[in-house]
Amino acid sequence: MWSWISVAVSGLISISAFENNKLKHALFFKAVSLALLLSITVTQSAAFSAPVLWVTVGLSSALVGDSLHLLRFRPKACFGAFLLAQLFYSKAFWVQISGSIVWWLPALLIATSIVAFFLLLPQLDTLIFPVTIMGIMLLQMTWAAGEVWLKLPSSASLAGFIGSLLLMLSALLLAIHDYRRPLPLGQYLISGSYLLAQGLIVASVVLLP
Repeated sequence: MWSWISVAVSGLISISAFENNKLKHALFFKAVSLALLLSITVTQSAAFSAPVLWVTVGLSSALVGDSLHLLRFRPKACFGAFLLAQLFYSKAFWVQISGSIVWWLPALLIATSIVAFFLLLPQLDTLIFPVTIMGIMLLQMTWAAGEVWLKLPSSASLAGFIGSLLLMLSALLLAIHDYRRPLPLGQYLISGSYLLAQGLIVASVVLLP
C-alpha cells in the first residue's frame, strides 16, 4: 500500500513542480514515480510472466520518453520512446488472448477516434502524421486490453482496460490543451490521468494469479 501512495505523492509533486517551471524537480519526481511502478511490477507480481516482462520493458521506455519530454530534448526520440512503451504494453495484453476476436469493440474505438481526429484536424497541420501513428498505437493497445477483459473478466483485466482508456484520454487532453485551447487545470488533468493509467496497467499484471 505504501508503495502505491509513494507513487501518487511523487506524481503530484512532479506535476506541481512542472507547473512552477521547476523542471529538475519535475523530472526527478516523475522518474521516481515510474521507478516505483517498475519496482512494484517486479517485486509484487506473483510470477515473472510474459505480461509482467512486457509491462516492465514498457515502463522503462515510458521513463525515457517522460525524461526527454520534460527536458524538451530530442522530440523524435521522445515520440519513439512513447510509441515503444505503448507497443510493449499492448504486447502484454495480446499475449493473454486466444481464440476468436470480438469485433464490435475495435469498431466502437475506431468510430470514436475518427470523431476526435476530425475535431482536432484544423489545429494539427504538420502534426497529422505523428498524431495518426500515436492514435493507431493507442487504439490497438486499448483494443487488446478490452479483449482481455471481455474474454477473461477479472479485477486485473478491468484495471488494464481502464488504464488503456485513460492513456487514450490523457493523449486526447494533451492534444486539446496544446493545439485547440488551454484547459483549466490542464496539466494536472493530463499528467494525473497519465500517471493513473500507468498505475492501472501495472496493477493489471500485479493482480494476475
